[in-house]
Amino acid sequence: MAEIARALARRMFAGGNTAEGFRSFYNHIIGQDAARVIVIKGGPGVGKSTFMKRIADHITRLGQSVDFFHCSSDPSSLDGVVFPEMGVALIDGTAPHTVDPRFPGAVDEILYLGDYWDESAIRASRDDIVECTRNISRLFQRAYRFLRTAGDVLDDWSEANAEALITGAANKIARSVVEQIAGDAPVADCPGAERHLFASAITPDGFVNYLETVVSGCSRRYVVRGGPGSGKSTLICRVAARAVECGMDVELFHCSLNPASLEHLVIPSIGTAIVTSVEPHEWKGLPGSSVDDVIIDMDQCLDPATVRRNRDIIEYDRNLMHEAMSRAVHFLGEARRAHHFLESFYTPNIDFDAVGELRDKTLQRILATARPTEPPRPRRGRSAS
Repeated sequence: MAEIARALARRMFAGGNTAEGFRSFYNHIIGQDAARVIVIKGGPGVGKSTFMKRIADHITRLGQSVDFFHCSSDPSSLDGVVFPEMGVALIDGTAPHTVDPRFPGAVDEILYLGDYWDESAIRASRDDIVECTRNISRLFQRAYRFLRTAGDVLDDWSEANAEALITGAANKIARSVVEQIAGDAPVADCPGAERHLFASAITPDGFVNYLETVVSGCSRRYVVRGGPGSGKSTLICRVAARAVECGMDVELFHCSLNPASLEHLVIPSIGTAIVTSVEPHEWKGLPGSSVDDVIIDMDQCLDPATVRRNRDIIEYDRNLMHEAMSRAVHFLGEARRAHHFLESFYTPNIDFDAVGELRDKTLQRILATARPTEPPRPRRGRSAS
């Protein structure tokens, strides 16, 4: 079966605002076979996201593919970009996703944009900066408390459905999908690698989902439907485990509220994806796609009598979870507004001409690291940074 036909641009998240607080998968942005990893550090408003966007735009114009990693606290901003064919990544290494070089000089390096600011001008606003930073932290903690509440309610909703789950029926469906995807592929001497990320995030704009860009190149898609607790994540786990056993690299996309649960799976080497379709991000299919999605309905594995008995519980949980989520999104929005105010103390005091010169030099070094004419590098799932 043909390998996945990569879209020129794929978009996703390496970190998310979850019921567990901020959850980072930054060590999965690029694999251990990376040729160069550039970690960008500096305060808010110093141009880290723009720095990455401009370089990514240039690489894209060369016909190379790019993985864009958006910020869950402001989706218009980038936390990182990866050029898979070149084996190069640029990553925002500041809190809450602090990244430090793992192989300094050999693979990884730090670019500190704080070298280009007027420190005396910024220090003049010290008290305002400290208070604003503390306020942002308080707002995030409030958001996370409501996300934790939403996560607890989701667990109760899942438990109500799990009471109705006919385990044997769910196991048969999982076994059938595993056989369809992996067939009789032998166990490999070298297992495949896992890459863990988010396709969606809980943001100040509500749920933001980039799943279409992640799976658009897949020639075969399975769409799994069913409520929480109906066995969707378990199905994905089993397919992923079998694929890895057979030596296939896999991309595993976690639930943006409960990161312990898996929502989507992509197996690049065979162009196959499993997509979970649940509220609030039901899968509608890709416009103009010639691929016929295979629908898997896990609700058929639920005992109807038990579902009827728990209907009021499920409806109450659904409403309560959405209410808690809405409140969390409100505080994420307040935090973003406060962050923009914080940036106002830095942005006027940055030498952006010097940052632009650094960006141009960095682009040239990236192009020298891995020529665009090189064959695509294998995508691995473990970190080089």
